[in-house]
Amino acid sequence: MTDSTQRFSVLGVLAAVIGRLALFFIVVALVWMAFVYLYALHPDTLGWIYAELRPLTIWFYGFVDNQLPDTVKYKASAGLSDELGPRALFLLILGGLAELAVLAAWHGVRGAFRLGRHLSRANETV
Repeated sequence: MTDSTQRFSVLGVLAAVIGRLALFFIVVALVWMAFVYLYALHPDTLGWIYAELRPLTIWFYGFVDNQLPDTVKYKASAGLSDELGPRALFLLILGGLAELAVLAAWHGVRGAFRLGRHLSRANETV
């Protein structure tokens, strides 16, 4: 591997890492904005979401209570309290959906650029 090829490879990896970090911060900002929007303008919707997630939180609490040893059980069950459990679960789900949307948009834009580049090369050879 030549020095210029290795430098190009390192720059590519660095650009990929910086790109992933940028996408991560976009996801964090989207989740924060969506949560603030729901909290400020649609608290009834947020309450309904929490109520719908409560059975899953109760199931997690039962799982922790029955499956984990006593030394860990009480620490884990504190994280599944009435307020923290549904909110944390909702934010995790919202984060996953935001990441899915951002990555789909990213790959769509990237694919469109690659397709455009491929079509322009095909037109040059004709």
